[in-house]
Amino acid sequence: MPLAGQLSKQFYKPVAEGKSKSYFGVFATLILLIVLVALIYPAIKHITTINKEISDARVVKASLEQKLEDIEIAKTNLADIKDSLPTLDLALPVGSDLNPYLKKIEAFAKKHKVKIAAIQFSAVPLSKPTLEETLKTKELSYSITLEGNFTQFRKFLTDLEKYIRTSDVSSVTLAKKEKDEVRQTLGVTSYYLGVDIAPTEKVDENQSGGNQ
Repeated sequence: MPLAGQLSKQFYKPVAEGKSKSYFGVFATLILLIVLVALIYPAIKHITTINKEISDARVVKASLEQKLEDIEIAKTNLADIKDSLPTLDLALPVGSDLNPYLKKIEAFAKKHKVKIAAIQFSAVPLSKPTLEETLKTKELSYSITLEGNFTQFRKFLTDLEKYIRTSDVSSVTLAKKEKDEVRQTLGVTSYYLGVDIAPTEKVDENQSGGNQ
């Protein structure tokens, strides 16, 4: 073999081997990177999830701490007004509390020697709502007709308006009866905490008569 051919063969062989080693190194590096990413990505994802959970937990913790502070404030406020609760319940009772209110009106009438000729209430629920229900300030409207002299009326009206349970007199009608006696009709509105009354179902008179 000519000398030039042998030299050429010996020269290109190391070059080819060098290129092969270089390609293998790149390929091995890529494989290593893929393996590392496959191993590290779940860990990164897990860390990200944990960080989000920690952040959410901090928000929840702050919210709970605020609620605890609000509860403490409410407890303090309740302790401050605890002695006044019976008075507040009289001023604005839960439920119409109709019977005690009627007895008080009768007591005022007896005290000032006026006669209750008639009393008429609008639709009023007699049952007491639970505290779990949504309570609203409701009106207890009624008219009351009294008989007696004017001085007795005035004293009765003064006691009614001064009574702890607020009573707004919206109308007054006077009519002379006999001698010094007059008949007085008052339109009165009192208030309580209650719920909306469900409308009563109307009964068809023809149907009702047909069923008899």
